Amino acid sequence: MRKTFFQEFYQLMKNNSDIYALTGDLGYGGFDKIRDEFPHRFFNIGAAEQTLIGIAIGLALKGKIPFVYSITPFLLWRPAETIRLYLNHEKIAVHLIGSGRDKDYSIDGISHDSSDVRELLKSWPNIKQYWPEEAIEIPAILEEMVKEGKPTFLSLRR
Repeated sequence: MRKTFFQEFYQLMKNNSDIYALTGDLGYGGFDKIRDEFPHRFFNIGAAEQTLIGIAIGLALKGKIPFVYSITPFLLWRPAETIRLYLNHEKIAVHLIGSGRDKDYSIDGISHDSSDVRELLKSWPNIKQYWPEEAIEIPAILEEMVKEGKPTFLSLRR
């Protein structure tokens, strides 16, 4: 599923110069081609998730289309207040891509466990959610995310 995501996301970036990719020090391999071909639209912020979301919000406020990629619990729990205020309440169109669903990464401990994020996301009704079961769903979902211009969350299985 992640391989398909990166292939399709690369095509989106190739065809739309307003799309930006941000990561929290994750997605190596998947972002290599994007980083090399679009260096001014790819940012690795490091393990600073609240800053990662804040930069994406700034890009969105300037008319850009930011996609933020990280392991799901890092992406949602660490910057939860910022997501709640700006994406959910203010409806700023930032697209969150969570890698790993449920217990995909739980071998690395509770900090990597995503089994509780569905409950968290219920408290953010203005963030549209996508939970694909098959990789074939990814292209249409990404197109919809870009076209809708609303905050979104896409859950990718490991």
